[in-house]
Amino acid sequence: MERPRLMDWMASRGPGLLGICSTDTAGCAAIVNSCTQRLLFAKEVSDNGWIGSWASIAFELTQTDPFLTTPYDVSRIISLDVCTFPVPIRNQFFEYMIFGFGRLPKSACATDRCAQLQALDRGKFPTFSDIVPPHKKVRVRLTDPADVGKRVLLQSKDANGQVRYSLDGTVQVTGDFLELIAPFVDSPDFVSQILGVQKDITLGPVSFYELDTVAATERLILTMQPGETTGSYRRYYVSGLPTSCCSTPPVTPGIVQLTALCQLTYVPVSVVTDWLIIPNVEALIHEGQCSRYDGIDEGNSKQMAQYHHLSAIRLLNGQSIHDQGKEFPSINFAPFGTARLSRTRVGSLI
Repeated sequence: MERPRLMDWMASRGPGLLGICSTDTAGCAAIVNSCTQRLLFAKEVSDNGWIGSWASIAFELTQTDPFLTTPYDVSRIISLDVCTFPVPIRNQFFEYMIFGFGRLPKSACATDRCAQLQALDRGKFPTFSDIVPPHKKVRVRLTDPADVGKRVLLQSKDANGQVRYSLDGTVQVTGDFLELIAPFVDSPDFVSQILGVQKDITLGPVSFYELDTVAATERLILTMQPGETTGSYRRYYVSGLPTSCCSTPPVTPGIVQLTALCQLTYVPVSVVTDWLIIPNVEALIHEGQCSRYDGIDEGNSKQMAQYHHLSAIRLLNGQSIHDQGKEFPSINFAPFGTARLSRTRVGSLI
């Protein structure tokens, strides 16, 4: 499947049809970003999203740290394999079922039942890993000297569990603004919990470390990419992990390999070389025309908007069939059971 870029949309008939100059990168990016959101979140989309909007990602976990946090461009995990075997994924309500297993992990004396091998959705978190108090600060390191002077907003609780507030000039904000300097900048107070992270658009990645002020050690808890402005990452707790995977050649003891099929999330494009998550230029053009007619107050504008939206959906459905096929879907549909024909009705009263 060909992956189009913003420059491919700019070179198409889209800018001319929407009344924008094909050399206006910012204007074209704004239209493509709007159309991408409209199509990604359309009611017609399937459970797994449009083709091209998922990816396979490998992770490594341990029994002592069984939390899986996805990258910034991942919305959720569709399917998960642990040691090459598929495991179920539960939503956030599963652990609160009246007749369920309850919240995990549990203490050794809470139950004598072994935890099932499964992934439990824990929602969105601002960092890859949590701060472990006490005596911890947050250290922010830049990677590109040109980012000196850019700012990061660190929203947190102090050592007493109170939310920190500060002044940005004369405006009160929740958290502390940290101005990036080389080689690093530390939070002004101890941190017991991170509530949110915001940063300016930078030229290089920005890394956040947990600084132990007693042992003088650092632990990486977050790396934000240049285009990221807010920290929000999906986290899963994987219960019942084995000590390691059985494989040949043997793997590192204590390390468990996981492979996840992930649903990609909306990431705005800004430069001409950015990839489009909707890999269909014509569908984006139709959705752009739909958006244009939506803003016109005329008699048939809404009908025209609906026509262009349905055209975009048809193109995306057709692309899915073209790339994946229609006659051989990757499911096992057995309305009459999976037993061999020679064993049909064996043991029944019919």
